[in-house]
Amino acid sequence: MRTTPFILAAMIAVTTLGTPKTRAAVIIRIADVTKLKGYGVNHLVGTGLVVGLNGTGDGDAYEATMRALAQTLGGLAAPVSGLEELKDTSNVALVLLDAVIPEHGVREGDLIDVHVSAIGSAKSLAGGRLIASPLVFRDLEVPQVFAFASGGIHLADQTVPTVGIVERGALINEDVLVGFTATGSELPFSNDWIQPEQVYLTYVLEEAHAGWGLAVAIEEAINSELSKAADVERVAVAADPKNVIVWVPPFQRGNVASWIRDIEELSTLMPVAEARITIDRATGTIVVSGSAQISPVAISHKGMTINVNALKKPAGGPEDAAAPNTEPPDSTSLAELLQALNQLSVSAEDKIAILTQIQRAGKLHAKLVFKD
Repeated sequence: MRTTPFILAAMIAVTTLGTPKTRAAVIIRIADVTKLKGYGVNHLVGTGLVVGLNGTGDGDAYEATMRALAQTLGGLAAPVSGLEELKDTSNVALVLLDAVIPEHGVREGDLIDVHVSAIGSAKSLAGGRLIASPLVFRDLEVPQVFAFASGGIHLADQTVPTVGIVERGALINEDVLVGFTATGSELPFSNDWIQPEQVYLTYVLEEAHAGWGLAVAIEEAINSELSKAADVERVAVAADPKNVIVWVPPFQRGNVASWIRDIEELSTLMPVAEARITIDRATGTIVVSGSAQISPVAISHKGMTINVNALKKPAGGPEDAAAPNTEPPDSTSLAELLQALNQLSVSAEDKIAILTQIQRAGKLHAKLVFKD
């Protein structure tokens, strides 16, 4: 067995020993770590026919395409008496359509891209043209047609010829506006402060930042700056680790935009980040945030033995006293372990396996998250 002793204290001494460890306060804008509830993409969907293909369409063997083609021709004053009249038609393909409405909404007359995917036996959509097709909201209980899509097909990936895009191919027929406000009775939170008839905004923390620490910090920043303007004790409350509810006072309801601007321009201190290791197995990427630490542990993996020993730090100066130490006693930085594994040319797969085993042994003081 090949043994690679890894005395982490010796490595750290080269770079950090004798340098007091301080945590600089990070100031963030509320707008940079949250999104206003109501923002978010929506989808319009539909089916259509792509014509003009060079013999790569569905052909008459796919009856659904022939029926759709017959119906279309009938609507264009060129009816057919039966599907047999469309025999050997191979230049037409039946497709599914999907158009994404941007998070800020769209207005009548706007143009957005349409994604086109063959659903029959078509071999390629190259050179084809989508004939005018209606698009509806993905919730089929909403009946109206929001857009019509048409235009030439562009293959974004030549290796997948049955999927393409009609750039700016959907002409919006109905406004799709974004609604930001909700009454207390419409909110999914139970809180004595929230009143059923009052109007509120909801700020949703981005998943990477969600947590009680930041949610409360945002609540306090908003209350500190805006409660006096509203002449109340508070205008915001952290409903949970991901949502901060903000009251809209009556004098702002006619101009909610300025109230939103005032909130989003506020700043607050970022609390100490949660110790987290995010692993993407597909790419082999390992992201470490917060103060991820490892207690002393020995790992044997594929003929390699790694010994993680705790660094005995010398007493720090006044700067250390000002920054409370939240690291577990007798622990070592995970970042230093990864640096050593890099120097040993350990593969990403092996690094992930090592971290997983350390976590299972209870020696990894951080949340391990796998991103598949």
